[in-house]
This record gives sequence, structure tokens and C-alpha cells, in this order.
Amino acid sequence: MRERAPELTVVIATHNNQPVLQQGLESWARYAADQPVEIIVVEDGCTDGTREYLAGLVARGWKGPPLRVIHENDAHELVCTNRGLADARAPLVMSWHDDMFLRAGWFIPELIATFAAYDDIGLLALSRGLTFSPVDEPVLTWDDTVDWRRVQSTIGPAPLNWLRLNEVDGVVRPWVVRKACTDRVGVLDPAFRPTEWDESDLCYRIRFAGWRVAAHGYERDEAYVHQLSTTYARTPSAGRQAIGLRNGLLFYERWSDTIRREHGRPRRSWRRRATAQGWAAALRQVARFAVRRRTA
Repeated sequence: MRERAPELTVVIATHNNQPVLQQGLESWARYAADQPVEIIVVEDGCTDGTREYLAGLVARGWKGPPLRVIHENDAHELVCTNRGLADARAPLVMSWHDDMFLRAGWFIPELIATFAAYDDIGLLALSRGLTFSPVDEPVLTWDDTVDWRRVQSTIGPAPLNWLRLNEVDGVVRPWVVRKACTDRVGVLDPAFRPTEWDESDLCYRIRFAGWRVAAHGYERDEAYVHQLSTTYARTPSAGRQAIGLRNGLLFYERWSDTIRREHGRPRRSWRRRATAQGWAAALRQVARFAVRRRTA
């Protein structure tokens, strides 16, 4: 039987995290084996048995979506994501951490339906988005780069953010992007290697080309779980802050004038294109949220 063309390519960069990666791949096999998805794992110079695990998985013929493995030599997340973007066969590409676990079968159909319904959305954040505002003080420290006056994390105004996608300026992983966008404006800029601020820089280039950037709290909807601990364990805190400051300075140098010019613009929202199961999951979470607020 001819393999159907994928509608979504999932790019997972991994480095020495084999037990957690295995849990993540098993979640894709459980919830997305019958979805029009392909998975690209970019094995980034692993020395912990990950390479052998992946080779065995491919050789045995695993039960999940079509799986490809690409090797990089400790190139870091940005380069690995770009490698996946270049090799993706689908029109939509997801940047996904190896410590994120899929938890709902309705998630992928909703993402595909969203991009089919709204051709002005170029990139969709799956956890939280960012909005930027101009601040007169210069960026001198890491704290300045994330000053709440300058950058706010958001999923849009409550309570309708359970039901809608909301326009944002930048994003953090995970996200889904149209390959047409990266074909037009380019992939993540290697100037931001190893990572941080690269995604928001890409968002501004996508917006400049005429698309919009959206966000919805799918993790809050329990579509997936992000373990987080291994995402942050690779770079010590002091190192992360040094990288964040360097890349934040580059981001604000490029986009401060645009932020000043555009921050007050009206931002759009879109109705979720959820399945019946997706709406049911959202209503369950809304009910739990209401109970927590009453008992707090």
C-alpha cells in the first residue's frame, strides 16, 4: 500500500536523553499512529545509547507514524531544528522537545484543520505566545531582556482564550509553522545559536512577509505534557542567561523600531477548529478551573 503524504512533520532534536525521548516517541505511537504525520528525530551527537536505540527502532519497524533519523554532531537545538525544516516533507512543521509527551488524539486533527481554515496564520504557538512593548531604557542585563514592561507572556484574554486562538508577536517552543513561510523568509537564524530569541526573530520575519502569528494554550488543554526539567538541564543557569542576554540584544537591535511602531495595533483572534473530543476536553478543563477558583 502506498504511504500517504504527511500533512505535519514533527521535528524532535535530542541530545543524551534516551529514556525521556523513548517515552515521548511512545506517546506519538499511542496517539498519532493513524495520523498524517511523519517524525524526524535529529540525533545531536548522542553518547548515551540514543543512536543505537533509534537504529533498533527503525530496524524493527516501530508502530508509530513514519520515522526518520538524522545525525548531527552536537550542533544544538537551532541547527537541528533547521535540519528538520529542510528535510520535512509536509506543508506544516512542528518544533517539538524530546521531553514533550502527546496526550490526546484530537490534537493533530485540530492543528491541521486550523491551518486549513486560516490561511493568514503562518505560525502557531502551542503553549504561550509573547507580546512586545517599547521601553525607553536600554537593554543591559538579562533581566532587562525579559522585563515584563518589555515582553509579556500570553495566551490571550480570559475567558475566551479557552475557545480561541489569539494573535501574538513572538513565541516559545513548541510551535507549528507553514513550510511556505520558511521557504519565503528563511529558517531560524544561526546568529542566535544555540537557541533563545531565534523563534521570535523568525516570527517577526513571518509577520513582515504578510502572515500572522497565533497562540493557544494546548498544554493547558492537556493535549500534551512538557517535562521541562531536561529541556533546561543541558545549559547551566548562568550559561543560559549569558546566551539569553547576547541573543536578546541581537533581537532588540533588529526589531525595536518595529516594536515601537506596531505595538499598539489591534490583534486578531480566531475560533478554534476543534473536534468534538477537543471541545469536550476544553470544557472539562474549564470546569476544573472554575472549581479551583471557587475553592481558592
